[in-house]
Amino acid sequence: MHETTGYRFISRIFSPEPKVGDLLENSFVWDGDEITEDELSGTCCFETREQIEEYAKYSNGTGWIVTIGGDDEGRGDDFVGEILISDAEVLEVSLW
Repeated sequence: MHETTGYRFISRIFSPEPKVGDLLENSFVWDGDEITEDELSGTCCFETREQIEEYAKYSNGTGWIVTIGGDDEGRGDDFVGEILISDAEVLEVSLW
């Protein structure tokens, strides 16, 4: 069983279609629009479906909204409602 769940947007531009059971890699710290080498302790996601849908509106292109589950690693620093989930496993996939 998963300690917590969250929602993440995955763009078709950068990733193949996720599948239920996939494990997601940890996220990294960003400096503006540039990714750094600083790895976080989990995968960044949002607490609610509404929050990720609002975020996805501003993405480039189409993708998927995935429900992920794993261990609670705390809060992210970039967005209100952002959380970190370690050992993040894809539980559900929906086309955005």
